[in-house]
Amino acid sequence: MSKRARTVPLLSLAAALAAIPLAGCGSSDAPSATAAGTTTAGAKAAATAAAPSDAGFPVRLENCGREVVVEAPPERAISINQPATELLLTLGLADRLAGSASWNDPVLPSLAEENAKVPVISRDFPSFERVLKDDPDFVYATFDWSFTDEGVAPRDRFERLGVPTYQSASECGGQEATQEDELTLDDLYAEIGDLARIFGVAERGERLVESLRARQARAADGLDAEGVSLMWWYSATKAPYIAGCCGAPGIVTRALGADNAFADNRQLWPEISWEAILDRDPDVLVLADLTRGDEGDSAEAKIRFLERDPVAKRLTAVRERRYVVLAGSDMDPSLRNVDAIETVAAGLRRLGVAGR
Repeated sequence: MSKRARTVPLLSLAAALAAIPLAGCGSSDAPSATAAGTTTAGAKAAATAAAPSDAGFPVRLENCGREVVVEAPPERAISINQPATELLLTLGLADRLAGSASWNDPVLPSLAEENAKVPVISRDFPSFERVLKDDPDFVYATFDWSFTDEGVAPRDRFERLGVPTYQSASECGGQEATQEDELTLDDLYAEIGDLARIFGVAERGERLVESLRARQARAADGLDAEGVSLMWWYSATKAPYIAGCCGAPGIVTRALGADNAFADNRQLWPEISWEAILDRDPDVLVLADLTRGDEGDSAEAKIRFLERDPVAKRLTAVRERRYVVLAGSDMDPSLRNVDAIETVAAGLRRLGVAGR
């Protein structure tokens, strides 16, 4: 599954961040966007809490097998892919974004005000020339596809012009690659630390990670999900894209002590037949509520399919309507994964399949 556009699967700062609740998904099976949409943005109030520092520059770090050197805190960064933009906004860096691109879902409600300050140069992938038009001094992307000729441009093209780049380590090998290692929350927290260092706001990054760790622990506290199997369905109906071992769904599943029904598959999002799904008969179905409008994208469309398809409707989870709904972006590696831990934990308790 490619991140082309997911058309084919695909106070103090500490006080502010500690107040971040979970992201909503607009379904009766999960908290509403109004109640839950104040997720990761406590840093909005923190944007003026500490000025960026030039101390410690240049920053040198290894990223996806290459050295990244940033001589000074970026002032005209371009973020590509929603998780990248939402992280920078959460760190209070809207004033240092020259533009954002490649959105799959509405921005988190708690980040909407800050996001409105950042020009959207493309809802999909902008051309290399369009990105250069904004004279960027740093380009940050989540997905491997972004740094290809089919996406925006390879990293080398930016770096030859003196524009440093950074790609989320979760995508170093690309989405189609066989995954050797399971992604962990520590990997995501390391990315937060890298970006905070690059922008000269290391303390903001540390406090954000502290807040996320605390929320993660609270969500799983007392939850007994041992032996509960989850199936994560992203998109498509005839041959659905289901989470394999090693991406964001694996992070959430392990954090809750549950089992991923397809943890033995080393692809991030393999196509799995309904017969194979029925054979494993997972206890709970975690459904992506996508906003693109393609076949089987919305949670409503998924549930309608499940309850009408002659094979899918035989699943125990379908017969007992054991559904948990998440925004599609909650299934991407990002700080939203802690939101997903909270939402899925609440869903398992509500469905009565996990003890308190």
